[in-house]
Amino acid sequence: RVISIGRLEPQKGFDMLIDAWKILYSKHNDWCLDIYGDGGLHDTLESQIKNLGLSDSCKIHSATNDISSKYLESSIYAMSSLYEGFGLVLIEAMSFGIPCVSFNCPYGPSDIISDNKDGILVEPNNVLLLADSINYLIENEDKRFEYGRQAKINVQKFSSENIMPKWDKLFKSLAN
Repeated sequence: RVISIGRLEPQKGFDMLIDAWKILYSKHNDWCLDIYGDGGLHDTLESQIKNLGLSDSCKIHSATNDISSKYLESSIYAMSSLYEGFGLVLIEAMSFGIPCVSFNCPYGPSDIISDNKDGILVEPNNVLLLADSINYLIENEDKRFEYGRQAKINVQKFSSENIMPKWDKLFKSLAN
């Protein structure tokens, strides 16, 4: 199972993720893509899924308060955003040991994902490469597990134990 989470708005590029899923579905119709979120593109994305014949393998779900259980049911996180402020959802997924495949969009993913170590960064807007990268993790279970294991380790650099001393140092330097 591949999971993606976010507002159903143009910035998140879910239309491209669904297009990538169409490519993957022909090879891996035993896998599914679950998108969690609410927003203005809900009906448009649902129509896209139906028109591409993906209704059995690609679902849009409303936002949930129990996202932890959804991560635990997933093998890969996919992010198709056109831009991000800072991809907290990537950190969240990685903390569950889920390798991420993400467009290397401005501001965020490359600060979080170590390419080909705990996830895969993809040229922005390249639907074919997004599909190929997800396919690589589907077909290479050993890499998927290794990237997931490494993700869980690497994401610790964003833990409060590591971040709070840096904030403390910054505030003290500004106060002086």
